[in-house]
Amino acid sequence: MIQLVGVPSFAGALYPGTDETPGVLRKYGIKEALEQVDLQVSDWGDIAMPSCLPRHDVPPVRNWPAPRMVWEAITDQAKEWFAPNKFNLLLGGDCSMIAGVADYLGRVYGDKLFILVVDAHVDVIKPDPNKCVGAAGMGLWFLSCENSFWNKPASLIPEQITVLACQEPPAETYGITCVKLDQLQDKVDQTMKAVLAQIPGDAKILVHFDVDSVGRLEMPAAYAPSERGLSMVECCELLTGFVSDPRCIGMEITEFSALKDIDGENTRSLISLLAKVLGAGLTSQARLAGAVSA
Repeated sequence: MIQLVGVPSFAGALYPGTDETPGVLRKYGIKEALEQVDLQVSDWGDIAMPSCLPRHDVPPVRNWPAPRMVWEAITDQAKEWFAPNKFNLLLGGDCSMIAGVADYLGRVYGDKLFILVVDAHVDVIKPDPNKCVGAAGMGLWFLSCENSFWNKPASLIPEQITVLACQEPPAETYGITCVKLDQLQDKVDQTMKAVLAQIPGDAKILVHFDVDSVGRLEMPAAYAPSERGLSMVECCELLTGFVSDPRCIGMEITEFSALKDIDGENTRSLISLLAKVLGAGLTSQARLAGAVSA
């Protein structure tokens, strides 16, 4: 059973587009596509956003405190939609939403929570009083470092976060494990299994999928498309491997800009990818869970 939830926000970004993605994915039939691969889907709807979210270019964090307000909305409302007996599929939204989702899951699972991030970038930009940067580039910094902007989950440490498919890791990763794109390509299955093997058997895994991890040729509607990236085939293999693991409790989709996808081609491609990943992954997950219980 899949629990579908939308996070219609671009509070962490400069331009709109990601805020419209949950509605566009529904319009193009994500629920129906998942049902066609024999998955049961319940759609909770969208997280209710605050009525007034500030927008500005004042350093150090663009639009602050709007990103924090979105994270608090996620945390406050998560108890209404989060279903531990279902696979939770979150439709974003800019990638800073990971802070709010991890905050709630950290409260539920404590130090059992592990996060696998598939992203072309490692979002650990540290706020600089002389520079205005969107929180979308800072999400993992907020989760890894004690700071005066937002109280990070006390139970989450950087060693519980792994970023895969990044172009070039920054000089400072604050303890987060990074797997570069070049390391991942051509040995996706081997790398995926190695990453999962490092996670404790009683963990709960959240997968964060930033669509800019796929190259521009196949995913031009990413908010910030990458010239180089995973192919859709490689991405499907990686995500299916993660979702197949019985410890995986959910996945969030971020950084897809609905405004860029004029003819809906990229939306249909993304829906097709998710249907393949979740259809195969959750079927395998159920089979593996059944074998363990037997």
